[in-house]
Amino acid sequence: PQIFLLSLAYWEPYDEIYTSLIDQLSNHAEIKRAKSANSAITFLENENPRAVIVTDQDLHDNKNKHVFDKVVSWARGGGTVIVGLSFCGFTIPTEFKNFFSSFGLPWTRGDYHRTNFQFNPSLTLPPVMQSSLSAPYSMKVLHVDKARPEEKLYIPVDGARIQSSVFAADPVNDPTQAAVAGAKIGQGDLLYIGGVNGEEGSHEITMRFCGL
Repeated sequence: PQIFLLSLAYWEPYDEIYTSLIDQLSNHAEIKRAKSANSAITFLENENPRAVIVTDQDLHDNKNKHVFDKVVSWARGGGTVIVGLSFCGFTIPTEFKNFFSSFGLPWTRGDYHRTNFQFNPSLTLPPVMQSSLSAPYSMKVLHVDKARPEEKLYIPVDGARIQSSVFAADPVNDPTQAAVAGAKIGQGDLLYIGGVNGEEGSHEITMRFCGL
């Protein structure tokens, strides 16, 4: 199978954070990558990858609207789109909202901190087996807000507290926000993974949704 990395704001140092994920993907699939709009369009018009991973923020730049429209159309036609990696750290609130609105979702940018998360048993979208994913684990994430209960894949554990070497271990401000969320988009699926530090648990989620 092919996995397509869409990296329109590619910057090599950020790949170092996600070396483990890229290595794991490479061990099970053929990795293709586009760093320009033209190469992205050419690939999506001629190939049908197992999943498209949006690795950074430039897909929603106005100059790349034709690429974004192609990705949305590809998802609606049955493709799997995974959004995460550097996207989480470089997307401002209005861009975050507009990005997911293009997929017909009301999701907005949530809080940013580390805490412990657990699998949400209410999840119905996208289909995934809980036994194939990690037990509760710690993630530093840019949360997603306003996802429906059945769209939330990983949510704060009961009594979750902020984990920080600088700030107090206060209770999480809004436990309804999710670290990972997924939704049905037409015939396809969209997954948002908010982890910013390349934790292995997040890599495992990515691998499962790539069908690997």
